Amino acid sequence: MAEENRRLTGTLFLEGISLTVRLGALPFERTEPRSVKMDLKWIGELFSGGIPVVDYSQVCASLRNKLMPEYKYIEELASDVIVILENDWPGRWTVAVHKDHPPTEPPMARATVIIGE
Repeated sequence: MAEENRRLTGTLFLEGISLTVRLGALPFERTEPRSVKMDLKWIGELFSGGIPVVDYSQVCASLRNKLMPEYKYIEELASDVIVILENDWPGRWTVAVHKDHPPTEPPMARATVIIGE
């Protein structure tokens, strides 16, 4: 494998990851769990010993197992996500967490926070 003989760096996008958490600043928002979407971007050395450094399945399982079940703010959730990722996989991470239809007037389709850029 050619990758074993040289150091390849690149960018990996993991888009539309869906996690179920209770999320919202208002109590009524946290009565039921909701699906929260996130997009992840990773920049780093792609292979270690001929094997990809980031395993998508392990990323998803790690987030599912290590995140708290409830958050008031998407900023808190994004912060926890980036800490988990940076601790488990070397490289530079960017995390975007999306909250669909937050309770605003006028209505809003989505709020998004991006950290790590």
